[in-house]
Amino acid sequence: MNAVRSLESTSIHRIPGDLASRLAASLHEQAVTISTFDGRYITGGIATFAGSPLKWSATLRHLDRPGVVASVFFTEGVRDVIVKLEDGRQGRARITGTSFIASAQRVCELMGGERLQ
Repeated sequence: MNAVRSLESTSIHRIPGDLASRLAASLHEQAVTISTFDGRYITGGIATFAGSPLKWSATLRHLDRPGVVASVFFTEGVRDVIVKLEDGRQGRARITGTSFIASAQRVCELMGGERLQ
């Protein structure tokens, strides 16, 4: 765990190829939860990550509470959230949108506001 945390503080392009691949794979797809800053649970799902540990985005799908995401986004105007990964890391993010994909599944788009730690 400490090795991963120390790697996160280094840009991906400075990490030797095999370590960069393992780090990218560890972030590529994970179970996550999102909640408000005051701790109110919004939803959980599977996030597919893109970018680097310092500048990342994610598409969250297979939501366990898809109606709540739509409600807090459209009705309450919630944009800033806390993302918690299944491996214990967490960080601030912004919901940049929510929509349906072709299979009638709601997805939530996130943009990282800080490194996941």
